[in-house]
Amino acid sequence: MYNIIGAIVALGILVTVHELGHFIAARLLKVEVEKFSIGFGPKLVSFKKNVTEYRISLIPLGGYLKMKGENPDEKVEDEENSYNLKKWWQRAMIAFAGPFANFILALLIFIFTFAVGKHFEDQHPLVGQVSVEYAEYLHENDLILQVNGEDIKGWNQIIQNTKAEEINSILVERDNNEMMVELSDISPKTWVTDILPLVPAVIGDVAPGMAAYKAGLMSKDEILSVDGKTVKNWYELRNAITTSANDMITLQVNRGGKIFEKIIKPEENILDNNRIIGVTQFLPVDYIENYNLWESVKYGTIGTINFVYLNYAMLYKLIVNPNEIKNNLGGPVMIYAMSSQTAAKGLDSILSFIAAISIILMIMNLLPIPILDGGHIFFCFIEGVRKKPLNIRIQIALQNIGLFILVFLMIFAFWNDFSRIFSRNVSMKENNLQIENGG
Repeated sequence: MYNIIGAIVALGILVTVHELGHFIAARLLKVEVEKFSIGFGPKLVSFKKNVTEYRISLIPLGGYLKMKGENPDEKVEDEENSYNLKKWWQRAMIAFAGPFANFILALLIFIFTFAVGKHFEDQHPLVGQVSVEYAEYLHENDLILQVNGEDIKGWNQIIQNTKAEEINSILVERDNNEMMVELSDISPKTWVTDILPLVPAVIGDVAPGMAAYKAGLMSKDEILSVDGKTVKNWYELRNAITTSANDMITLQVNRGGKIFEKIIKPEENILDNNRIIGVTQFLPVDYIENYNLWESVKYGTIGTINFVYLNYAMLYKLIVNPNEIKNNLGGPVMIYAMSSQTAAKGLDSILSFIAAISIILMIMNLLPIPILDGGHIFFCFIEGVRKKPLNIRIQIALQNIGLFILVFLMIFAFWNDFSRIFSRNVSMKENNLQIENGG
């Protein structure tokens, strides 16, 4: 119940910020705002200040702003405060201001999470694999204690404290003895290409909606084999899944000492075309790193830009591979499942998740679909090029088409969500039955 309330409150904040962006831009450009609503449908509470009615409505899955003269078929007098009498670029700015407000909110949240201390989950700084080039210096099961005088808690701290093109001093514990190793031809990326951590084939997070989720796999499940071939670590597990020639793979799973098998159909990662089942490594190490204001701004900005780029890259892949839309489209139910998973990881993870949803709202609203902000901006640019607006009937027809597309996508997303949850529930019952019968 608390998770549901929290999700509704978070969505309400995102919608409020979005509509506030439109509202501020409209008022700066002297457009009269008649209604400012958080939510759709029948109003629950409202009050009026000056000419604007502020309301909270029943359905908390969005919001809207009603500006004077906004509807294409609405006739208004020749007044300065009417939306449809503003220049095309001014109307485009008002439409863009909502998504931009979501971007600013996400940026500020990401910066804040670094400023208050960023919580990290990581692997133990224990060497699992070493390439031939570095085998003379480091061995499997070496425990990295320090890098260049900095104490090490997790593997990512090794990467952060390694200096390229310099001599790096590494304090290692090997067979209960400490020794100093100096490397001059090492760089941060070496720790993800040639020297890798010891990572058991244990599941961390299960991505809602993907193959492992539908198969009923859970966090801390250990994968023992793939198609009958034993996997000793995460790297062997990943390789077995990506290189398998079978459409369906059989996993042998250890859950709390109980063994069962699961047949799973891997999906294709639309970013790199590798086969995946939708699980991450289990990360046993927890620590917090503190950053000064400049570092917080720097890393928060980089994180925001990278997340925007990643989502646009995924969107592009979906456009050129429309058959992947079904596997990658989720609705409110999947968002709730992800938020519940995130809530267990602490405040900064919750805030980062809210920031991520804010960016996704920005990207979705900027799609050139009539009725969305991107559609309004598209109409404005057409008007700028043609030197006159589209015919009102055409605008209304396109907006109706846009509404149909949105309703269809919402219904499809809900259906997708519930079919995945149904598949997971069935699979979990099957898994429990196998466990009870001894595998």
